[in-house]
Amino acid sequence: MLLLDPIPVIIDNLPDDYIEDIELPFSPKDPAFGTHIVPFTKTVYIDRTDFREIDSKDFFRLAPGKSVGLLKVPYPIKATSFEKDDHSGLVTAIHAVYEQPEDGSTAFKKPKTYIQWVGSSPARSSPIKAQVRIFNPLFKSENPDAAEGGYLNDINPDSEEIYPNAMIEIGIDEIRKRAPWPEEEGEKGVKKGEAGWESVRFQGLRVGYFCMDRDSETEEGKVVLNRIVSLKEDAGKAV
Repeated sequence: MLLLDPIPVIIDNLPDDYIEDIELPFSPKDPAFGTHIVPFTKTVYIDRTDFREIDSKDFFRLAPGKSVGLLKVPYPIKATSFEKDDHSGLVTAIHAVYEQPEDGSTAFKKPKTYIQWVGSSPARSSPIKAQVRIFNPLFKSENPDAAEGGYLNDINPDSEEIYPNAMIEIGIDEIRKRAPWPEEEGEKGVKKGEAGWESVRFQGLRVGYFCMDRDSETEEGKVVLNRIVSLKEDAGKAV
């Protein structure tokens, strides 16, 4: 699970030292890839795009008074309030409650949507900080030569977007150890642990497909990720 623009969610009705192991598959479609464990804790991070200050009927993710599921976490969370920066106006923290039934039963209302998240656990080295580079089309049109004044006037100023404060869950460590990941035909002779950074490839849920960049060697305490394939989404699909 990868978050481009993370914001913390404090789950107020969980103890400060709460930690629950959540098992996640590396590939939901192929059990052969195996599973890994991530920590679910009192403070988790979600992507900023998964929260709205004002709810609407066509928004199915987190908003004040609304519940949402966290992928593979047993019960939903409900947002109760949020904090904002006075100068930027950006939300800096969300407060929520964990909707585990108090009577000990396992029955609960299933939320309409489940979102990605990353737990905060220094003991588990979670989350892992990352710089993410999103590459978009270099030109704004399909025929840049037809642009008035020449093709240079058709260059897309947002052809590269950089997210310097992204976060990724700790499963990336095992992917790095098992690289090449996944193993391609031309890489089957490469010994595990000796593959280049670019051989570490994975899907960031709802974000795209990524590989690690060799700059990860020089970024102290960070990994650097490049998006190599975007996800095709239905423009009319409710989010």
